[in-house]
Amino acid sequence: MHEYIDVKPISEKKGKGAIAKKHIKKGTIVDVAYVIPIPNKEYEKVSKTVLYNYCYIWEDPKHKPEYKNAITLSISQFINHSYQPNLKYLYDYKDKSIEFSAIRDIAQGDELTVNYNGLVEDHSPMWFEVE
Repeated sequence: MHEYIDVKPISEKKGKGAIAKKHIKKGTIVDVAYVIPIPNKEYEKVSKTVLYNYCYIWEDPKHKPEYKNAITLSISQFINHSYQPNLKYLYDYKDKSIEFSAIRDIAQGDELTVNYNGLVEDHSPMWFEVE
């Protein structure tokens, strides 16, 4: 069981999503998701599967150019996109992980969201219709 995150159906369009199990204070690290870098030569195969929707850009300077994407094995995979997110994420290339932290107080029962563009204020279009 996860301390901060529960997974529940959000909507027919979004599917499942991450929900706050309890009140989360601004600045709290909600999850640390360890990644598996995907070799570029294998990414083309992954991009043709449902796993494509769960990949992160992973540009570790020590492993450029052979790895440009990664996937996490974490409950964070259920954190949906929002242009008004309540979480941000930061890459930790040394530990091969992505840290998710609260950018404001989050009430118990609220959906946990991040901006998939990487920056909270980036409103670039997504590859899917944003709900």
